[in-house]
Amino acid sequence: MGSSARVCLIDDDPLVRDALALGLGDWGYEVMVAADGESGLTLVAAEAPAIVVTDMNMPGIGGAQFIPALRARWPALPVIAISGGGDIAGRTMTDLARDLGADGVLIKPFRARDLAALIDKLIAASP
Repeated sequence: MGSSARVCLIDDDPLVRDALALGLGDWGYEVMVAADGESGLTLVAAEAPAIVVTDMNMPGIGGAQFIPALRARWPALPVIAISGGGDIAGRTMTDLARDLGADGVLIKPFRARDLAALIDKLIAASP
């Protein structure tokens, strides 16, 4: 599991962001991090990652705004939404993420191994 694939990881919680970046780095990924959706879009444009992992619930541009913005510019780029749960307008964050175009969804807490397996699966399936 793991590769040298470039992963853009976006999460506003520094503890989660750092733990996931460290775990994915241990699996062999090159991880770039951003703390919000706006800086995440800038990072994707500058670094051309193989996949994006984004938190759904962030201040400013959260996942609900980030995923459509990402899809508008990079429609084929795989994206994984991560969430601690919660609802928006009576819909779960995971359902919303899927409806917005997320290729995969994980609910926190999860293991870096689970994220790495999903990353590998999505990268292998991408054109």
